[in-house]
Amino acid sequence: MDGNVFYAGVKYDRNTHTITLMLGHGWAYNGKSAWKNVRERWGNETSQWVGSNFSCLSCNITFANNPFQYKHHEEQYVTNPNDLILLNYPASISLQQSKTADPQIAMYELNYHKGKVITLGIYSDDIKANSKFNKFFDSLLVKYAPKSPTLSICPIS
Repeated sequence: MDGNVFYAGVKYDRNTHTITLMLGHGWAYNGKSAWKNVRERWGNETSQWVGSNFSCLSCNITFANNPFQYKHHEEQYVTNPNDLILLNYPASISLQQSKTADPQIAMYELNYHKGKVITLGIYSDDIKANSKFNKFFDSLLVKYAPKSPTLSICPIS
């Protein structure tokens, strides 16, 4: 549900059931030492895979449409022309702070290969206890519920 899941590369060890950060979040790691490196690993790929990119953490963002009383934290801005907007939160960001002037922050869907990506555009952990959001989210689950028993919907993490 959060579009920024491809922010960094990780390695999973099946024997120890551990996950190790390999590249991203400002660091790279080769298994022995770490050094400063790229912040966001897959900017272009993330736009293709999930349809958006991370906006900015320290910006002053205001939303013209804010039905869940969300306070700026971590948002995704729409970067793929194939995104179908489900709910727009028109955002204003000062030009000095942003990668793009007034990026489109919105909930959207994107068809990708044989699947469908639905991204909130706003940080789901901050609104998952909001009753208005839960009602809206339940309506999305009904709309996008799998028609086949072999498919499933991932819960909000």
